[in-house]
Amino acid sequence: MREKVKAWIGRWDTLLRRLAAQGATVREWVVEPEADGGRVRETEARLGIGLPPTVRRILAEGAGKVTIYWYFDKETLAPFASSGELAWSLDAFEWPYFGGDELEEEKRYLAFHVAGNGDYVLLDLEGHPDDPPVVSWGHETGEFLLLAPSFTEFVERVTELAFIGAEDSAYEPFCGPDGLDVDGSNAKAWKAWLDQYLTLTLEEAAKELPLLIDYITFHEAEDPGVREALERYEPDAVLAAWLARLERETYWVYRDHLLGYIGETVGEAAADWVRSLWSDQPPVEVSNHSRAYLSACCLPGREGLERVVARLEQEAQNSKIDGYSANGLLRHFHSRDVIRWMESRVAFPFGGWDDLFAASAPHWEDVCRWLDGHEAMRQSALSALGKLFAKGECPKGEPDRGEILRLLDKAEQEAVLKKEKEAVRRVTAHLADWR
Repeated sequence: MREKVKAWIGRWDTLLRRLAAQGATVREWVVEPEADGGRVRETEARLGIGLPPTVRRILAEGAGKVTIYWYFDKETLAPFASSGELAWSLDAFEWPYFGGDELEEEKRYLAFHVAGNGDYVLLDLEGHPDDPPVVSWGHETGEFLLLAPSFTEFVERVTELAFIGAEDSAYEPFCGPDGLDVDGSNAKAWKAWLDQYLTLTLEEAAKELPLLIDYITFHEAEDPGVREALERYEPDAVLAAWLARLERETYWVYRDHLLGYIGETVGEAAADWVRSLWSDQPPVEVSNHSRAYLSACCLPGREGLERVVARLEQEAQNSKIDGYSANGLLRHFHSRDVIRWMESRVAFPFGGWDDLFAASAPHWEDVCRWLDGHEAMRQSALSALGKLFAKGECPKGEPDRGEILRLLDKAEQEAVLKKEKEAVRRVTAHLADWR
């Protein structure tokens, strides 16, 4: 067993180093050596049972405690889970609570890890007494999912799948009748994607446009090296490559991401294609948010804004436009024209309107006008200023400090609620510090 554990640790170390080298975040990577025999006996006394012999040997021969957790902290269009997790320790062994006394009293299952969402990873003590099966229990569904016929096999399989888990929803796509199926279609797709993620360099990706498209879905498009590589290709070719990638994508959330990449990497060269998205029969299925974002990125001048505003007003003919809907569609334009458009529409509740004001490149004169406007305008402007100051930003232009302070003093005097007065005071304090 000692050699097997040593081999596991070597595989874990290699995989985690490769993940970190490609930009994934390895948040935890801990293997503590053999668990002291006395501590093992204390744990068994606490539980009231002897640990299964194979599990006991793993703890005693090289892996008394294991904690592994990695994740993608950047937008990465992975086909399945976006993180990996594997953990056990003497302290983690516990009798689980499933929400009812009956199952708890049976003590059939012994937990050795609890996922962040509350799902359990468990030993099934009614299985093989030496090396029992491992199951997952979903706290939302209350259902058990077989992960492997033994603890040893669970570690082998989850290692091959880059620790995918530990929530039952992460395990589920890879499970068959015998637990995690490392040779199933989903596992093959995941492992092929992960292998490309771990091996594809920007230097290699730059040689072929489809590979460069894949590289961007791994690492985003903001890297200067990526921008330089894209410049070697005609914009029409880049657009065609993204559309080909879009055709292969079935997950609707990722389709929105891919459409966003078109806006980021093709820009105004995709203007005619974006215009086609506004037709009654667009060439691809597109959400309102993606169409608005693409219009902001790719259509020249005021064209995109005018199209989005017209659609927003058309869809709200029989109801008022709420701030969240407006913000979702207009925030990417970063235009003062949006502020003017908002003025006749902003109302309570002002949620969304404040975010949109902050995102629309406001000038100090816009701030003064809104502070001197009706109550919803004033509250929106105050909240927007607070958001800008919190990010170290401020409106453009030179403020008329005397006028702003007068308006802020007036707002504080007219404020009814304590939180409204506090919002005014925070803005006043920030303004005093701002140079």
